[in-house]
Amino acid sequence: MEKSRQIQLVKKAKKGDDQAFITLCEDYQQVIYNAAYKILLNHADASDCLQEAEVKAWQNIRSLKNEAAFNSWLFRIMANIAKSMLTKKQKYVELKDYHLISQQQETTVSDDIQDSLAKLPDVYRIILVLYYYAGFSIKQISEQERKPINTVKTRLARGRKMLKELLEDKKYG
Repeated sequence: MEKSRQIQLVKKAKKGDDQAFITLCEDYQQVIYNAAYKILLNHADASDCLQEAEVKAWQNIRSLKNEAAFNSWLFRIMANIAKSMLTKKQKYVELKDYHLISQQQETTVSDDIQDSLAKLPDVYRIILVLYYYAGFSIKQISEQERKPINTVKTRLARGRKMLKELLEDKKYG
């Protein structure tokens, strides 16, 4: 979405224009949903997360100070909700190994990456999703996660290494 259009829509939404807010959400819905799915690994949970993020954003739109940062603000809301959902799930459900079962006999590279990504601990998977799928910079991730830049860099490097090892095991194992 063009920044000037986004700023205009956010200003309208802050004044209570629900149609402007709906337009904003529709423009970012697919990327937010995809990122939520990559964090939560479940379509139903990703849908719930997206819906909850949009409701929370609508309730708090007036607190957004920088209209040009709506997309990263909405993404931060979604990421926080997704992390909260993961925490709740871990408290109440005994976690099993994630296995993505493909209906096809052959898995594609994308399926292998998705499967391997699902096996990573949450702290690394979330950083990788934010960096590679959402396109956030290390600085933006640091601000969003409220972690020092060096912590984000370390988790990104460790996550990459773990993902590479998982993919190599899959290829040669």
